[in-house]
Amino acid sequence: MKIDLHNHTIHSDGILTEEELIKRAVNNHVDVFALTDHDSVFGCDKIERIAKSYNVRVIKGLELSTNYKGESIHIVCLFKDNIVPQKMIDFSLELKEKRLNRALLMLHKINEIYGLKIDEKDLLKDSEVVTRANIMRHIARMNNMSFDEAKNYVNPSSKAYIPSTKMSAEEGVKFAHEANTIAILAHPCLIKNPDYVEELLKLGFDGIEVKYPKYEHLEPHFRKLAEKYNLLCSAGSDCHGDDTHADIGTATIDEADFIKIAEKLNFKI
Repeated sequence: MKIDLHNHTIHSDGILTEEELIKRAVNNHVDVFALTDHDSVFGCDKIERIAKSYNVRVIKGLELSTNYKGESIHIVCLFKDNIVPQKMIDFSLELKEKRLNRALLMLHKINEIYGLKIDEKDLLKDSEVVTRANIMRHIARMNNMSFDEAKNYVNPSSKAYIPSTKMSAEEGVKFAHEANTIAILAHPCLIKNPDYVEELLKLGFDGIEVKYPKYEHLEPHFRKLAEKYNLLCSAGSDCHGDDTHADIGTATIDEADFIKIAEKLNFKI
């Protein structure tokens, strides 16, 4: 089996619809994948319905945005019994409004300070939940510049930057458990201070992503940590459908690892 437990759609900062992600998974011979949009569950039920027409299965989830000592820490939450918890629905609705307000304020500041073209209606066509990546793509598209150039206008060093309000990593793990999910530390390889990884794992995580695209050489290290803290081993491609991230099926876990996760989720293989 080919299992990929970290992917995104247009319901956060991905560019693929639910069906497009499914077709991409089928083409890449993925048997099971998780939908884990940023702070959003809006595509979960729909993608499960569509997947029934294809030879692929979907696990519902969400990627929770948190903060730890100034670093952005993401928590992949996978839903037990493959049911979207009401707490996650309420949370997604609240974050959707907050992200939208922040994005519109940033766009107006970018227009006022840097004189760049913006179009609110065009931005809102891009995604249901507006992230900084959505803003970057919008700026690049409207002003005929590259994605990397657009980053300069939404990074913390930009005069137009507005910081987001995030829960702490400790609060995130607690929230994930209260919502009847398993909490997996996402892409620890991207955490700038490697000392933070073990500190985070002591907060009560259920699992850790041991494999991530372009960082496969670190898998043995993260597996040792998983063994040390008795954690589930997960992996995901972090597919967004564009060339800024890997394609679905790039980073996967084997069936032995997945069986342990499936048992925790009450997900029948």
